[in-house]
Amino acid sequence: MISRISSKTESTKSGHDQSWERIERKFFIPPAKIPFARSLLSHICLRDSKYPQGTINSLYFDTLDLDHFQKSDDGNYEREKIRIRWYDSPADWEGMVPVYLELKSKRGFASRKQRRKILVPAERLKRIRANNTIVNGNIISETLSEFGYFSEKHLLPVILITYERFRFAEILTGTRVSFDWRISSSLIAPSLGHSQASLMLEGGIIEIKGPSMEIPKSLRSLSILGIDWTRFSKYAGCLESQMEKSGAVGRFWPSGRIELL
Repeated sequence: MISRISSKTESTKSGHDQSWERIERKFFIPPAKIPFARSLLSHICLRDSKYPQGTINSLYFDTLDLDHFQKSDDGNYEREKIRIRWYDSPADWEGMVPVYLELKSKRGFASRKQRRKILVPAERLKRIRANNTIVNGNIISETLSEFGYFSEKHLLPVILITYERFRFAEILTGTRVSFDWRISSSLIAPSLGHSQASLMLEGGIIEIKGPSMEIPKSLRSLSILGIDWTRFSKYAGCLESQMEKSGAVGRFWPSGRIELL
């Protein structure tokens, strides 16, 4: 069955506009502080009226040399992520279902995301295996070129990441806030890492998205959690964990975040 492309492309900025207006700030939450963090967010923010909670699934693509992973892991100023994203569990879906091909570009802490809705058979989402790109490769290449992304290297599916997200809006400014946890991953490229069926990272991530580096006053109360700003990337963090040997102390923790027991 052929994938059908929606004519609508969602983007914070059009293909070649070089304005970068969305600033992302991320904070790692240790497991012991997750209940307090969720309670605090519920107190100082409003739950998102349309999508307060849900499951996010992302199939990440990279080159054979993992160029995107290396740039993210090294903290390069310019970096991109390519993924196919869908929401909630496809277990009971039938027929054609929507997925989103996304190009996320970052310049320092500023980012923009371009994405296109594509309809695919639900069966493609029920068992993600090696070389399952979900969307036809030609469609992926053509769409990315429309987004202004060009690569001489072949892209392949590398890792599937699934997590739970709670969405909020800061009361006074409407600044978007999310809390992600139960971040699990499955390696799709069989030649990489020491794969097992699924790995779950410890802890959670609070992410604040706004037009500037300044954090709204009410959100500054998050400091009572004793957390600090991190450049944590789910893609880099999960792939790093998958490449650790089984039994390694830090395999289930983001880099540099092991909590002493």
